[in-house]
Parts: sequence; structure tokens; C-alpha cells
Amino acid sequence: MRRTKRKLRAAVIAAASAALLAGTAALAPGAAAVTPMRATARYDCGTMGSTTAEFTAAQNGTEATITVELPSITAPVTIPPYTITTTLVLYDTTTGEPTTFTGTLSNPPLPMGNPLNSGALKGTVEPGDILDTVGGVNALRFVMLGITFDCRAATPLSPGPFAFV
Repeated sequence: MRRTKRKLRAAVIAAASAALLAGTAALAPGAAAVTPMRATARYDCGTMGSTTAEFTAAQNGTEATITVELPSITAPVTIPPYTITTTLVLYDTTTGEPTTFTGTLSNPPLPMGNPLNSGALKGTVEPGDILDTVGGVNALRFVMLGITFDCRAATPLSPGPFAFV
């Protein structure tokens, strides 16, 4: 009888473990990833000057986020969170078609003198999309404190372009 209880207990533990693993696998998000995850490009921002933009990208299925930071353009005053609207347009390297990433009031708090940071910009991508900065006019727009300023990419992403899977 003791041997039967051990076998039963082992079978129950094995079944419970298998069910738990199957449930975890079923709930796991897609394992899609963009490469590279970090890149830079030079932008001409008109009266704000030229700057190197730093991009951080992430992907989950067809949803992608990109954060843009402009280290040489700093906040002239303390900017509260969720007060900057940002639009970034990247272009398909094969077709030239634009993909727009937007962040409506998505910025983190920016103390005076800190680099301009867009917060997470959201966009939709398809598997196989290869997107770069060069291709259009005013591909990066910030609306901050009631002032709109546009930037145009002067160089492609490096390393880059962003390849979405």
C-alpha cells in the first residue's frame, strides 16, 4: 500500500507540473524582438540646432515602442510629466513607406537642464519591416510648452536600420 501512495503522489506531482508548464507557455507573450535595440542618428532641428538622437526600440508582436532622447537639447525649464507630444516617422528601406510612432503626453518628468526625452512612442510594425530615419521631411516632431519644433534626419540609424521580426 505504501508503494501505491508513492506512485500516486509522483503521478499527481508530474501531472500538476506539466499542467503548470503548459499554462505558462500558453500565457507567454510573443518572443518577437527588434534588432538593434539601441541606435543613434543625427538630426537637424532648425533653430534648436543639430543633435544626435538616441533611440531605444522594443517589440512585442506587431506592437513596437521607441524612445527618443536628444542629449544636446535640454529642458529650458522643469517640464512636468505627460506634457510633450512627440511624433517619429521611420521609413521602410525597401518601399519608402512611412511608419509613424506617436507619444501623446508620454514624456517622463524633465528637470531643467535634462535631455529632451519623448517617453515611449507607440507604433505598429509587420514582421520583416526594416525601418530607418532617412526618407522624409520633418520626421521627428515635438510639441512642448505650446511650441512645435521639427527635426529632419541627416544620417541613417547607426547601427541600423531597425529590423522587426
